[in-house]
Amino acid sequence: MTGPAERELNRLGLFYAVVIRTVVIALSSLTSLFTAEPREPVLAGLVVLGFNAWNVIFAVLMVRRRSHLLLAADLVVVVGVCLAQVWTAAPEMRVDRVSWALVAASIIVVAYQFYASALIGAVATVVILAAYLTGGVVANLQDWTFVVPIGSWIAVEAALGRGLYLLVRHGGRTADRQFARGEHVRREAAVATARRADEREYLAALHDTASATLLMVGAGVASRPETWLAEQATRDLEVISGHTDPADGEVDLVPMLRHVVEHVPLRIGWDLPGAVTMPAVVAVALCRGAREALTNVVRHAGVDAADVAVCRDEGLVVVRVRDQGKGFDPALTAGHGYGVTGSLVERMGRMGGRAVVKSAPGLGTEIVLEWPDERA
Repeated sequence: MTGPAERELNRLGLFYAVVIRTVVIALSSLTSLFTAEPREPVLAGLVVLGFNAWNVIFAVLMVRRRSHLLLAADLVVVVGVCLAQVWTAAPEMRVDRVSWALVAASIIVVAYQFYASALIGAVATVVILAAYLTGGVVANLQDWTFVVPIGSWIAVEAALGRGLYLLVRHGGRTADRQFARGEHVRREAAVATARRADEREYLAALHDTASATLLMVGAGVASRPETWLAEQATRDLEVISGHTDPADGEVDLVPMLRHVVEHVPLRIGWDLPGAVTMPAVVAVALCRGAREALTNVVRHAGVDAADVAVCRDEGLVVVRVRDQGKGFDPALTAGHGYGVTGSLVERMGRMGGRAVVKSAPGLGTEIVLEWPDERA
Protein backbone atom coordinates (compact mmCIF):
# COMPACT_ATOMS: atom_id res chain seq x y z
CA MET A 1 0.00 0.00 0.00
CA THR A 2 1.47 3.30 -1.08
CA GLY A 3 1.77 6.08 1.48
CA PRO A 4 0.95 9.78 1.07
CA ALA A 5 4.51 10.84 0.23
CA GLU A 6 4.93 8.14 -2.44
CA ARG A 7 1.50 8.95 -3.94
CA GLU A 8 2.37 12.65 -4.10
CA LEU A 9 5.75 11.95 -5.71
CA ASN A 10 4.08 9.64 -8.27
CA ARG A 11 1.55 12.36 -9.05
CA LEU A 12 4.24 15.00 -9.46
CA GLY A 13 6.40 12.61 -11.52
CA LEU A 14 3.50 11.94 -13.88
CA PHE A 15 2.67 15.63 -14.18
CA TYR A 16 6.20 16.79 -14.92
CA ALA A 17 6.88 13.83 -17.26
CA VAL A 18 3.95 14.65 -19.55
CA VAL A 19 4.58 18.41 -19.37
CA ILE A 20 8.30 18.13 -20.15
CA ARG A 21 7.58 15.63 -22.93
CA THR A 22 5.05 18.00 -24.51
CA VAL A 23 7.29 21.07 -24.25
CA VAL A 24 10.51 19.40 -25.47
CA ILE A 25 8.84 17.77 -28.47
CA ALA A 26 7.05 20.99 -29.40
CA LEU A 27 10.24 23.05 -29.28
CA SER A 28 12.41 20.55 -31.16
CA SER A 29 9.88 19.61 -33.86
CA LEU A 30 8.61 23.12 -34.62
CA THR A 31 12.14 24.53 -34.64
CA SER A 32 13.28 21.78 -37.01
CA LEU A 33 10.27 22.37 -39.25
CA PHE A 34 11.18 26.02 -39.76
CA THR A 35 14.99 25.75 -39.80
CA ALA A 36 15.50 22.62 -41.91
CA GLU A 37 13.97 21.68 -45.24
CA PRO A 38 12.32 18.24 -44.86
CA ARG A 39 12.00 15.90 -47.83
CA GLU A 40 8.23 16.28 -47.90
CA PRO A 41 7.40 19.68 -46.40
CA VAL A 42 3.63 19.28 -46.49
CA LEU A 43 3.60 15.78 -45.04
CA ALA A 44 6.28 16.74 -42.51
CA GLY A 45 4.18 19.73 -41.42
CA LEU A 46 1.11 17.51 -40.97
CA VAL A 47 3.14 14.99 -38.95
CA VAL A 48 4.62 17.68 -36.70
CA LEU A 49 1.33 19.51 -36.08
CA GLY A 50 -0.63 16.30 -35.61
CA PHE A 51 1.97 14.89 -33.23
CA ASN A 52 2.02 18.06 -31.10
CA ALA A 53 -1.76 18.11 -30.96
CA TRP A 54 -1.75 14.50 -29.81
CA ASN A 55 0.85 15.30 -27.14
CA VAL A 56 -1.40 17.99 -25.69
CA ILE A 57 -4.41 15.65 -25.65
CA PHE A 58 -2.30 12.86 -24.19
CA ALA A 59 -0.98 15.13 -21.41
CA VAL A 60 -4.48 16.25 -20.38
CA LEU A 61 -5.87 12.72 -20.38
CA MET A 62 -2.89 11.27 -18.50
CA VAL A 63 -3.05 13.87 -15.73
CA ARG A 64 -6.75 13.18 -15.27
CA ARG A 65 -6.60 9.41 -15.36
CA ARG A 66 -4.05 6.91 -16.59
CA SER A 67 -5.19 3.89 -18.60
CA HIS A 68 -3.56 1.09 -20.55
CA LEU A 69 -5.69 1.96 -23.58
CA LEU A 70 -4.33 5.51 -23.62
CA LEU A 71 -0.74 4.23 -23.37
CA ALA A 72 -1.36 1.78 -26.23
CA ALA A 73 -2.76 4.56 -28.43
CA ASP A 74 0.22 6.76 -27.59
CA LEU A 75 2.64 3.99 -28.48
CA VAL A 76 0.98 3.57 -31.89
CA VAL A 77 1.28 7.32 -32.56
CA VAL A 78 4.95 7.43 -31.51
CA VAL A 79 5.79 4.42 -33.69
CA GLY A 80 4.11 6.14 -36.65
CA VAL A 81 6.14 9.31 -36.08
CA CYS A 82 9.40 7.33 -35.93
CA LEU A 83 8.56 5.53 -39.19
CA ALA A 84 7.63 8.85 -40.83
CA GLN A 85 11.27 9.99 -40.86
CA VAL A 86 11.21 9.27 -44.57
CA TRP A 87 9.08 12.46 -44.86
CA THR A 88 10.23 14.55 -41.90
CA ALA A 89 14.03 14.16 -42.17
CA ALA A 90 16.07 16.64 -44.18
CA PRO A 91 17.85 15.23 -47.28
CA GLU A 92 21.22 16.46 -45.99
CA MET A 93 20.80 14.83 -42.57
CA ARG A 94 24.16 13.43 -41.48
CA VAL A 95 25.16 10.94 -38.85
CA ASP A 96 26.61 13.63 -36.58
CA ARG A 97 23.35 15.58 -36.48
CA VAL A 98 20.49 14.88 -34.04
CA SER A 99 17.03 14.90 -35.58
CA TRP A 100 13.90 15.99 -33.72
CA ALA A 101 12.61 12.43 -34.11
CA LEU A 102 15.53 11.18 -32.00
CA VAL A 103 14.85 13.89 -29.41
CA ALA A 104 11.18 12.91 -29.31
CA ALA A 105 11.94 9.20 -29.00
CA SER A 106 14.46 9.85 -26.23
CA ILE A 107 12.21 12.05 -24.09
CA ILE A 108 9.24 9.72 -24.56
CA VAL A 109 11.03 6.56 -23.39
CA VAL A 110 12.27 8.46 -20.33
CA ALA A 111 8.77 9.81 -19.61
CA TYR A 112 7.29 6.31 -19.86
CA GLN A 113 9.38 5.25 -16.87
CA PHE A 114 7.48 7.77 -14.70
CA TYR A 115 3.90 7.02 -15.74
CA ALA A 116 3.99 3.32 -16.56
CA SER A 117 5.02 0.12 -14.84
CA ALA A 118 8.46 -1.36 -15.33
CA LEU A 119 7.09 -3.96 -17.78
CA ILE A 120 5.18 -1.44 -19.88
CA GLY A 121 8.14 0.95 -19.77
CA ALA A 122 10.48 -1.78 -21.03
CA VAL A 123 8.09 -2.86 -23.81
CA ALA A 124 7.56 0.75 -24.89
CA THR A 125 11.33 1.31 -25.00
CA VAL A 126 11.92 -1.74 -27.20
CA VAL A 127 9.06 -0.86 -29.57
CA ILE A 128 10.05 2.82 -29.90
CA LEU A 129 13.73 1.92 -30.34
CA ALA A 130 12.88 -0.57 -33.09
CA ALA A 131 10.60 1.94 -34.80
CA TYR A 132 13.21 4.68 -34.69
CA LEU A 133 15.97 2.44 -36.07
CA THR A 134 13.68 1.11 -38.81
CA GLY A 135 12.55 4.62 -39.74
CA GLY A 136 16.15 5.82 -39.97
CA VAL A 137 17.17 2.98 -42.27
CA VAL A 138 14.07 3.32 -44.45
CA ALA A 139 14.77 7.05 -44.80
CA ASN A 140 18.32 6.25 -45.96
CA LEU A 141 19.76 8.67 -43.39
CA GLN A 142 22.64 6.29 -42.79
CA ASP A 143 23.24 2.56 -42.72
CA TRP A 144 22.85 0.28 -39.72
CA THR A 145 26.44 0.91 -38.69
CA PHE A 146 25.52 4.49 -37.70
CA VAL A 147 21.88 4.05 -36.79
CA VAL A 148 22.39 1.35 -34.19
CA PRO A 149 24.87 3.23 -31.90
CA ILE A 150 22.83 6.42 -31.98
CA GLY A 151 19.48 4.74 -31.54
CA SER A 152 20.73 2.38 -28.87
CA TRP A 153 21.37 5.37 -26.65
CA ILE A 154 17.59 5.47 -26.27
CA ALA A 155 17.78 2.23 -24.28
CA VAL A 156 20.45 3.75 -22.01
CA GLU A 157 18.26 6.83 -21.44
CA ALA A 158 15.29 4.60 -20.59
CA ALA A 159 17.37 2.66 -18.06
CA LEU A 160 18.61 5.88 -16.47
CA GLY A 161 15.03 7.19 -16.36
CA ARG A 162 13.82 4.02 -14.64
CA GLY A 163 16.69 4.26 -12.16
CA LEU A 164 15.80 7.87 -11.37
CA TYR A 165 12.15 6.92 -10.88
CA LEU A 166 13.10 4.08 -8.54
CA LEU A 167 15.34 6.42 -6.57
CA VAL A 168 12.53 8.96 -6.20
CA ARG A 169 10.04 6.25 -5.22
CA HIS A 170 12.47 4.88 -2.66
CA GLY A 171 12.74 8.35 -1.14
CA GLY A 172 8.95 8.60 -0.97
CA ARG A 173 8.62 5.20 0.71
CA THR A 174 11.34 6.10 3.19
CA ALA A 175 9.50 9.32 4.01
CA ASP A 176 6.27 7.36 4.46
CA ARG A 177 7.96 4.90 6.79
CA GLN A 178 9.44 7.71 8.84
CA PHE A 179 6.06 9.45 8.94
CA ALA A 180 4.30 6.24 9.98
CA ARG A 181 6.91 5.65 12.68
CA GLY A 182 6.45 9.20 13.94
CA GLU A 183 2.66 8.80 13.92
CA HIS A 184 3.01 5.58 15.89
CA VAL A 185 5.18 7.32 18.47
CA ARG A 186 2.73 10.24 18.65
CA ARG A 187 -0.21 7.88 19.09
CA GLU A 188 1.59 5.98 21.82
CA ALA A 189 2.43 9.27 23.55
CA ALA A 190 -1.17 10.46 23.23
CA VAL A 191 -2.48 7.19 24.64
CA ALA A 192 0.00 7.36 27.51
CA THR A 193 -0.94 10.99 28.20
CA ALA A 194 -4.64 10.16 28.14
CA ARG A 195 -4.06 7.19 30.41
CA ARG A 196 -2.13 9.34 32.88
CA ALA A 197 -4.86 12.00 32.73
CA ASP A 198 -7.52 9.35 33.44
CA GLU A 199 -5.47 7.98 36.30
CA ARG A 200 -4.97 11.42 37.80
CA GLU A 201 -8.66 12.21 37.39
CA TYR A 202 -9.57 8.96 39.11
CA LEU A 203 -7.10 9.67 41.89
CA ALA A 204 -8.58 13.14 42.25
CA ALA A 205 -12.09 11.68 42.45
CA LEU A 206 -10.87 9.11 45.00
CA HIS A 207 -9.25 11.87 47.05
CA ASP A 208 -12.32 14.08 46.92
CA THR A 209 -14.66 11.32 48.02
CA ALA A 210 -13.65 8.21 49.90
CA SER A 211 -10.26 9.51 51.07
CA ALA A 212 -11.74 12.77 52.32
CA THR A 213 -14.52 10.95 54.19
CA LEU A 214 -12.11 8.48 55.77
CA LEU A 215 -9.76 11.31 56.78
CA MET A 216 -12.63 13.09 58.50
CA VAL A 217 -13.42 9.90 60.38
CA GLY A 218 -9.76 9.44 61.28
CA ALA A 219 -9.52 13.04 62.44
CA GLY A 220 -12.37 12.47 64.88
CA VAL A 221 -14.93 14.65 63.10
CA ALA A 222 -17.48 11.86 63.57
CA SER A 223 -16.94 10.35 67.01
CA ARG A 224 -20.11 8.25 66.85
CA PRO A 225 -22.33 6.79 64.12
CA GLU A 226 -23.74 9.62 62.03
CA THR A 227 -26.49 9.46 59.41
CA TRP A 228 -24.71 11.96 57.20
CA LEU A 229 -21.54 9.85 57.30
CA ALA A 230 -23.31 6.71 56.01
CA GLU A 231 -25.02 8.74 53.29
CA GLN A 232 -21.73 10.36 52.32
CA ALA A 233 -19.97 6.99 52.15
CA THR A 234 -22.70 5.70 49.83
CA ARG A 235 -22.29 8.73 47.58
CA ASP A 236 -18.52 8.29 47.59
CA LEU A 237 -18.87 4.72 46.37
CA GLU A 238 -21.19 5.83 43.57
CA VAL A 239 -18.79 8.59 42.49
CA ILE A 240 -15.68 6.41 42.30
CA SER A 241 -17.75 3.78 40.46
CA GLY A 242 -18.68 6.39 37.84
CA HIS A 243 -22.44 6.16 38.33
CA THR A 244 -23.33 9.71 39.38
CA ASP A 245 -21.66 12.31 37.20
CA PRO A 246 -23.25 13.39 33.88
CA ALA A 247 -21.00 12.52 30.96
CA ASP A 248 -21.75 15.34 28.54
CA GLY A 249 -24.23 18.03 27.57
CA GLU A 250 -25.24 21.17 29.47
CA VAL A 251 -26.27 21.14 33.15
CA ASP A 252 -27.27 23.65 35.82
CA LEU A 253 -24.42 24.10 38.30
CA VAL A 254 -26.59 25.37 41.17
CA PRO A 255 -28.63 22.22 42.01
CA MET A 256 -25.59 20.01 41.38
CA LEU A 257 -23.56 22.06 43.86
CA ARG A 258 -26.30 21.91 46.48
CA HIS A 259 -26.62 18.15 46.06
CA VAL A 260 -22.89 17.47 46.26
CA VAL A 261 -22.23 19.40 49.49
CA GLU A 262 -25.53 18.82 51.31
CA HIS A 263 -24.03 16.00 53.41
CA VAL A 264 -20.93 17.88 54.51
CA PRO A 265 -21.26 18.38 58.30
CA LEU A 266 -21.19 22.17 58.14
CA ARG A 267 -23.71 24.98 58.23
CA ILE A 268 -23.57 26.35 54.69
CA GLY A 269 -24.40 29.94 53.88
CA TRP A 270 -25.48 30.08 50.24
CA ASP A 271 -25.23 32.97 47.82
CA LEU A 272 -26.47 31.52 44.54
CA PRO A 273 -28.03 32.90 41.35
CA GLY A 274 -31.13 31.36 39.82
CA ALA A 275 -29.26 29.11 37.37
CA VAL A 276 -25.77 28.73 35.90
CA THR A 277 -25.75 26.56 32.78
CA MET A 278 -22.42 25.09 31.70
CA PRO A 279 -20.81 21.93 30.26
CA ALA A 280 -21.35 18.93 32.50
CA VAL A 281 -17.66 18.01 32.77
CA VAL A 282 -16.81 21.51 34.07
CA ALA A 283 -19.73 21.51 36.49
CA VAL A 284 -18.50 18.20 37.93
CA ALA A 285 -15.01 19.65 38.42
CA LEU A 286 -16.38 22.74 40.18
CA CYS A 287 -18.63 20.67 42.44
CA ARG A 288 -15.83 18.35 43.43
CA GLY A 289 -13.55 21.31 44.02
CA ALA A 290 -16.14 22.94 46.27
CA ARG A 291 -16.59 19.73 48.24
CA GLU A 292 -12.81 19.39 48.63
CA ALA A 293 -12.65 22.94 49.96
CA LEU A 294 -15.47 22.27 52.44
CA THR A 295 -13.84 19.00 53.51
CA ASN A 296 -10.69 20.98 54.34
CA VAL A 297 -12.85 23.34 56.45
CA VAL A 298 -14.14 20.36 58.42
CA ARG A 299 -10.68 18.91 58.88
CA HIS A 300 -8.56 21.99 59.52
CA ALA A 301 -10.49 25.22 60.07
CA GLY A 302 -11.90 24.50 63.52
CA VAL A 303 -15.31 25.99 62.66
CA ASP A 304 -18.68 24.48 61.85
CA ALA A 305 -19.82 26.94 59.16
CA ALA A 306 -18.74 28.10 55.71
CA ASP A 307 -20.10 30.26 52.92
CA VAL A 308 -20.52 29.14 49.32
CA ALA A 309 -21.16 31.69 46.56
CA VAL A 310 -21.58 31.34 42.81
CA CYS A 311 -21.58 34.20 40.32
CA ARG A 312 -20.70 35.23 36.80
CA ASP A 313 -18.01 37.87 36.61
CA GLU A 314 -16.83 39.31 33.27
CA GLY A 315 -17.14 36.05 31.37
CA LEU A 316 -16.05 33.88 34.29
CA VAL A 317 -18.08 31.40 36.30
CA VAL A 318 -16.78 31.82 39.85
CA VAL A 319 -17.35 29.53 42.84
CA ARG A 320 -16.15 30.86 46.23
CA VAL A 321 -15.87 28.84 49.42
CA ARG A 322 -14.98 30.89 52.52
CA ASP A 323 -14.63 30.14 56.21
CA GLN A 324 -13.68 32.18 59.27
CA GLY A 325 -11.43 29.48 60.71
CA LYS A 326 -7.79 29.18 61.68
CA GLY A 327 -6.37 29.88 58.25
CA PHE A 328 -2.86 28.93 57.14
CA ASP A 329 0.07 30.09 55.08
CA PRO A 330 -0.41 28.74 51.50
CA ALA A 331 3.33 29.09 50.82
CA LEU A 332 4.11 26.48 53.47
CA THR A 333 1.81 23.86 51.93
CA ALA A 334 2.61 24.39 48.23
CA GLY A 335 3.77 21.16 46.67
CA HIS A 336 2.84 19.07 49.72
CA GLY A 337 -0.11 16.71 49.76
CA TYR A 338 -2.62 16.09 47.04
CA GLY A 339 -5.51 18.26 48.23
CA VAL A 340 -5.22 21.91 47.30
CA THR A 341 -2.43 21.51 44.74
CA GLY A 342 -3.51 18.31 43.02
CA SER A 343 -7.25 18.22 43.47
CA LEU A 344 -8.08 21.90 43.02
CA VAL A 345 -5.34 23.79 41.18
CA GLU A 346 -4.38 21.00 38.79
CA ARG A 347 -7.95 19.89 38.09
CA MET A 348 -9.13 23.42 37.27
CA GLY A 349 -6.06 23.86 35.08
CA ARG A 350 -7.10 20.81 33.03
CA MET A 351 -10.53 22.38 32.57
CA GLY A 352 -9.02 25.62 31.28
CA GLY A 353 -9.73 27.45 34.53
CA ARG A 354 -7.84 28.12 37.72
CA ALA A 355 -8.05 27.75 41.50
CA VAL A 356 -6.85 30.49 43.83
CA VAL A 357 -6.22 29.91 47.54
CA LYS A 358 -6.37 32.98 49.79
CA SER A 359 -5.56 32.44 53.44
CA ALA A 360 -3.51 33.66 56.35
CA PRO A 361 -3.12 32.38 59.92
CA GLY A 362 -6.06 33.53 62.03
CA LEU A 363 -7.89 35.16 59.10
CA GLY A 364 -9.76 32.23 57.64
CA THR A 365 -9.51 30.79 54.12
CA GLU A 366 -11.13 31.52 50.79
CA ILE A 367 -10.96 29.13 47.83
CA VAL A 368 -11.84 30.70 44.48
CA LEU A 369 -12.59 28.43 41.51
CA GLU A 370 -12.83 30.19 38.14
CA TRP A 371 -13.78 28.89 34.72
CA PRO A 372 -13.86 31.12 31.61
CA ASP A 373 -17.21 30.71 29.85
CA GLU A 374 -16.49 31.37 26.16
CA ARG A 375 -20.20 31.82 25.48
CA ALA A 376 -20.34 34.89 27.71
